[in-house]
Amino acid sequence: MRRTSGARRGPLTLLATTLLAAVALTPLSAPSAAAEPRATGEAACAPRVAADTERGADQLLSLVGGLRAKGHDDAEIDERLAAFACLSRVDQPGPATEIPPADQVQVTAPAVYSIGQVNGKERWVAFAEWDWSSVPGHPMTGNQAVATWFDTEVSPVLQVVHYAGDTPAFPNVSREDAADVNGWGVGFLMWPEKAGGDMNVATGSLALVFEGQGACTDLTARSAFAHTWNNTGINGLTVGASGVSYDWTDQVDRALTVSQPTTVPGICP
Repeated sequence: MRRTSGARRGPLTLLATTLLAAVALTPLSAPSAAAEPRATGEAACAPRVAADTERGADQLLSLVGGLRAKGHDDAEIDERLAAFACLSRVDQPGPATEIPPADQVQVTAPAVYSIGQVNGKERWVAFAEWDWSSVPGHPMTGNQAVATWFDTEVSPVLQVVHYAGDTPAFPNVSREDAADVNGWGVGFLMWPEKAGGDMNVATGSLALVFEGQGACTDLTARSAFAHTWNNTGINGLTVGASGVSYDWTDQVDRALTVSQPTTVPGICP
């Protein structure tokens, strides 16, 4: 099932109408040439620096930072640390926690607009949209989620989400009952329904109206769609400055599509 341009624009148009009615690491420095590790072969290891001293720990941090910057992986870094400081890794790396994106859904970077002054304070609105290129074939028995978050704390005023299907089987739904809304952003949970090659969250849009907080600053915004299937779902979510924490019901059958960032200068109270 392919989205049509009309289907993509519908929820955002309805969302804008609703809102208008409601509103009036600096990288670590690379190691110096003198700090490059040397091979020790099978001979007894003689550390070039002591890792349990301030100077030695600092050198090792610089070494690791320089290697990371050059694209070395964990195994190569372990080898260099063993040769340079006689360090042997003793922890057991846990399972990968990075969640792959859902290839079928696109999420736009938030578009931020100035509303102007309301009651003497500047006010903005951030819009984000998502659109599925096709309906997933697997069963969806748990909540899906959509969210927008900022790296700068703001004062939220109101939030709205719209979602609909590609056919009249699933008309537009408008909701304001966010799973979490705070100074870092907003997130909604949505119960999926599918029928006749369509689904109720096939396309949609999210808006957060906000005011500045504290001193004037730049703001970076992102949005994401969290997708679950089979027996996996989302019990809840928490929005923070670094993103969204999801209470997944399982660690399998899940995907997270994150938008590109949007930077907005001059967000002032």
